[in-house]
Amino acid sequence: MRPDQNPQIVSPLVSPSPPSVVSRRGTSIMSGSSDPRQPLVHQDSWRPYHRITAKICHSYLSALLLLVPIGFIAGILGWPDVAAFLLNLAAIVPLVSWMTLSLSELSASVTPLVDELCKATLGNAVELTVGVIAVARGQVRTAQSVLLGSTLCYLLLVLGSCFFVSGYNKKKLAFDRTLTGILSSVLMAAAVCLMIPTALAMFLSPGALSRGDITHVTRGTTVILFLLLLVFLFFRLRTHTSFFRAAPTGVSTQSPQIPAVRSWRPAITLIASVPSIVLCGFFMVGSLRGFSKSTGISQHFTSLVLIPLVGNSTRFLSIVTVDRDDRGALGIRAVITSALRITLLVVPCVAFLGWIVDVPTILMFDAFDTVVFLVCVIVTNSMTHNGETNYFEGLMLVGKYVFLPFLLNEPLF
Repeated sequence: MRPDQNPQIVSPLVSPSPPSVVSRRGTSIMSGSSDPRQPLVHQDSWRPYHRITAKICHSYLSALLLLVPIGFIAGILGWPDVAAFLLNLAAIVPLVSWMTLSLSELSASVTPLVDELCKATLGNAVELTVGVIAVARGQVRTAQSVLLGSTLCYLLLVLGSCFFVSGYNKKKLAFDRTLTGILSSVLMAAAVCLMIPTALAMFLSPGALSRGDITHVTRGTTVILFLLLLVFLFFRLRTHTSFFRAAPTGVSTQSPQIPAVRSWRPAITLIASVPSIVLCGFFMVGSLRGFSKSTGISQHFTSLVLIPLVGNSTRFLSIVTVDRDDRGALGIRAVITSALRITLLVVPCVAFLGWIVDVPTILMFDAFDTVVFLVCVIVTNSMTHNGETNYFEGLMLVGKYVFLPFLLNEPLF
């Protein structure tokens, strides 16, 4: 290597080739290099997912940022509920996208644990914000629907789309079943924990559970989910980190170099995005009932399908686009990890808020909703444990999501 050349930065998704050594902050340190001062580039910025998200943000979503102040005005001045709801829902789309990029760029300066917690909370800002505001306003059903709908959207629509775009021209789509099996097993354990309060209410007699019993059950379930999250983080970040650094099939070992990211730019973006999403979520939840009455669209359908689908549309599109080139491996990991972040952290946080404001029924889901959720988790678990799939199984998952309102016995209008 000539002295005037920068050393090559190796993607964190692949094993570095000797004699290169990649530091934790993403800086490549070459043995014998004469220029040790290199720009610090966060390793996650090399991931194809973030490159696609950045391209979408800069190309298509910048104009939608104009809807953010308009949505605020609509909520403050009391515009019709239909206008206030749609404007704030559309404004959330670019805010979530820019927040995702900011988290990726800022995570170079924090520990892996803080990075994971930030991605699980701020990375799911739509679910967390709408869930917290809905519980605070006493709309428990809306909070439950948004959390359940986001998880089902990942497991059915996004995962099915990944299977289809990656395997439509292949006889079968193979992927590493060791890591995906671990992730899907943790997801299955979380789903079983979420079913505990509902299962007790379903199978016990109506007078067997008092309000105090329900409170103890939901609090115990919340604590179990938090403990499961801690164990999973310890497993992922300390004892078995090699599993999560394995290179997915089809990812190139060569990554183009990009300039260093100025830390103050994503920090300012993040500081501006968080309160903006909170305000958009506040006005959106406040106008949800009026929107349903004016349009005739079911309130449960709006919170179950429309809010999660539109609010996270850029993230869903990025996962599917990257998976088209990666042929299944990266998309499956991203989908299951996103579902785990919701079930292991976002849901317990919302339940903990219900604990504070004395709403113990936050984890008491509708019986039929719970059954559909468990069936979807079981189907996902069986598909990922096999280590191979095909486009037809992806179409089946997408079809289940399309008929989700009918499966949940909830009419659209």
